[in-house]
Order: sequence, then structure tokens, then C-alpha cells
Amino acid sequence: MAFCKTIRLITVLTVSLAMMATAARAQHQSGGNPTRYESKDRDQWQLPEKVVSLLELKEGMVVADIGSSSGYFSRRFSVAVGNSGRALAVDLDTVALGWLAAKARELGLDNLETIRAEADDPHLPAGKVDLIFFCNSLHHISNRVEYLQKLKESLAPGGRVAIVDFFKKKLPVGPKGLDHKLSWSVVYNALRDAGYRTVREPQGLPYQYFIIARPN
Repeated sequence: MAFCKTIRLITVLTVSLAMMATAARAQHQSGGNPTRYESKDRDQWQLPEKVVSLLELKEGMVVADIGSSSGYFSRRFSVAVGNSGRALAVDLDTVALGWLAAKARELGLDNLETIRAEADDPHLPAGKVDLIFFCNSLHHISNRVEYLQKLKESLAPGGRVAIVDFFKKKLPVGPKGLDHKLSWSVVYNALRDAGYRTVREPQGLPYQYFIIARPN
């Protein structure tokens, strides 16, 4: 009898742990409200049209937005590259990707595709992407050098990586904690160590630095 009770207890514990793991994965995959990063004043300090202009996108390009969330930039990239181009919205958050896919259909952005990423793999097509873009998202990646190295497999000839992120100091906008910000030097060194060279550092964003790099 005692043996049977022990078996039942182990079974209950196993099932409970499995349910907890499933809940944890669901919580990780869903970051909450998909539009939480689209505050009313974001356009004023993010200057998205300026950012897109500085990227010098052309008709027919393929652009990947890593950590796209609700597609604040993905939707703009979709317009910038035209019907012959593709905007790839890449994220771990399945709720945000679902919301964005519906929004793209509503707006008629037929060239916008959503991609469910893994923590260490954005699942981008090999050798096809002209620009890989990060905005306030690189700090989520712990193995940054390895991740950036892997991205080279996805870049088309002449392809670029662009990173926009907050200066690592107290600012009136953006994340409050410094642990959600990467200093310019950390990003610069990660790109260098991953085998990239900086080709441009556009200026003019009030709270963020902007680095554009290519593989060596």
C-alpha cells in the first residue's frame, strides 16, 4: 500500500512539474500586450521615418526585424521595400506575432511575414537577407557574439546588420533599469568579435546610438 501511494505521489509531482514547465514556456512566449512598446509619444523620440531613411532601403530588398514584437518597424520596412521585397518580423512572442500577422492583413501588407524564432536561432532564410535590424532587442540575447556570427549565414552578398539601442544611462524614455540597456562599447565589441566592421554610425537619435555593420 505504501509503495502504491509513493508511486501516485511521484506521478502527481511529475504531472505538476510538467504543467508548471508548460505555463512557464507560455509566459515566455507571450510578453503581454503586443502594442505595449507603441506609446503615443514614441514617434516623437524614436523618429522611425528618420531611421528607415538612414537605412537606405530599396525596392525588392529583404529586411529582417529581430525582436519585432508588434511590428513597429516591420510594418514600415514592408512599405519601404515595396511589393517585390519582403519584411520578416522575427520574435519569440507568439501572441505578438499573431497580432502582427492580423494587422498586416488588415493593412494589406502582403510582403510582411512573421517568423517564430528560438532563443539562439532566428530561423532566417540562408543567404537572402539584405538587412538584419535590431531595435532595443539585442540585450535579450546572452550569447551575442555567437548569435551575430550565425546571422552571417542569412545575409545576402553586401548584406548589413543595423543596431539601434538606448544609451546606457538614465533617460526619460525607454527601459528604466540599466540591465535592459547595452552600452555602445559592448555592442561595438560584440560586432567586432563576431567578425563585422562598422560602416556607418548615423547620428540624430536623441536617446539611442545607431550602428550599421557588414561582415569582414
